[in-house]
Amino acid sequence: MSSKRRDLRVLVGSTKRPFAAGVLIESLQSAGVPTEVAVRVVRDTEKDLRQRNQRVVPVEELMERLARAVESRVGEGAANALRLQTPPFVTIEVERDGKPQPLERAYVVAGLEKVGLAFKEANLLAEHVEQALRAEGVRCVSEQELTRRVSLLLEARYGRELRSRFEANFLHTLELNVIDDSGGRGLPFSRGILTQSLMGVGLGPERSHGFAKRIEDVLWRRGEVRVTRVVLRREVRRLLMEEAGEQYAERYEMMRRVRSSERPIVVVIGGTAGVGKSLIAAEIAYRLGIARVVSTDSVRQALRSLISAELSPVLHASSYAAWRADLLPSEQVSVKPKRKRVLRGFQTQVMQLATAIDAIIARQVTEATSLVIEGIHLVPGLSPRLHESQDAVVVQLMMTVSDEEDHRENFGRREQITLARRPSAKYLAHFSEIRMLQGFLLRQATREGVSIIETTATDKAVDRAVEAVLDAVSAELEASPELLVEHA
Repeated sequence: MSSKRRDLRVLVGSTKRPFAAGVLIESLQSAGVPTEVAVRVVRDTEKDLRQRNQRVVPVEELMERLARAVESRVGEGAANALRLQTPPFVTIEVERDGKPQPLERAYVVAGLEKVGLAFKEANLLAEHVEQALRAEGVRCVSEQELTRRVSLLLEARYGRELRSRFEANFLHTLELNVIDDSGGRGLPFSRGILTQSLMGVGLGPERSHGFAKRIEDVLWRRGEVRVTRVVLRREVRRLLMEEAGEQYAERYEMMRRVRSSERPIVVVIGGTAGVGKSLIAAEIAYRLGIARVVSTDSVRQALRSLISAELSPVLHASSYAAWRADLLPSEQVSVKPKRKRVLRGFQTQVMQLATAIDAIIARQVTEATSLVIEGIHLVPGLSPRLHESQDAVVVQLMMTVSDEEDHRENFGRREQITLARRPSAKYLAHFSEIRMLQGFLLRQATREGVSIIETTATDKAVDRAVEAVLDAVSAELEASPELLVEHA
């Protein structure tokens, strides 16, 4: 394996955690700092750390830096409120029988769900309690005090009866832990993570959530507060075999292997305008647990801010209209789109974006971070310029809509979803060029051996795409079993 660039980390005790701008901004907001100021303060602090090449910053130093910046821009009151807080990277602990354990919001949520709250309501209430503890600078809270805080808030919002039901169930909820097979320290069982894994094998959201709740019930019925990963996986597989079938059970095993690989995954999704690339990319990322999704449209927009239209008219044109950049003003109306012209203009735009796209993928691979990248500019054989690498598993996919009428209707649906920010008339006026580009992309995909997926039925398209990724990763792991590691 090649060496990987170490990104910015926050040192908490002896543990290094990834620098997360979002949670720091939320911390400043809870201290009374206006959002715009909070964003600037966090970004300026991160920029300064990177410029000084300080890859690891102690959490105390980081929070004091932020507090000083807040004091100069907002005032002493907000700065002192920030200093009082328990920093977002520090885990709040719950003390039970004299033994501290991490406060897991998911378990508070699970306890609230058991007494009848919907997931969204339960999550908001649990988040409110944790934020209140952090704002007060609490780092360790007794189980009784935590229960009291949740109970009071529950009663204030939903009444005395729900509070009583919660108090009778909550303490038991905190106890379920999943430990490694050697019997070491466990991590709290997460219904949300299990739900996400089950969605990854093709089950719908509601069915996945129902399966996860039933697995949790099965674990509780075992009468143990600590279960091994082997036991958890066996119960999941058993339930899938009984109620979904062997295919889903096998997919679950494959998904586990994907998430246990230390090699990052890069999923490259191409396709012309209106085939549903963005939606499918988001679904794939969610099911596979990939946090980073990039669109080549955003790359093109970034380059447009740096390169003027006078310098590169092709870059500032839509992909289907890039060919017009070479026309004289007098030709703009009279000259009709011909296949060779349309493809030549499009390929010129693709090559102008290729270097930036390659750099984005290379950075993610260097940092061992998985990525889903989608866009019309991802042309098999042209861009990205992928090479055989031991550093990542790269899966290329090409999306298509074969039926022209279905393709036309997609633009109308997209207009409604985006609240007319992407009007269908604009695309339908150039529908012939868009179909020319689809034909070109499909020919390139066929020539390069890239899987082509029909997207008319979105759910089926996502299933096929996820299956293609799972197959590719499984093949890599079979060829290199040393890359398989256990996830917590």
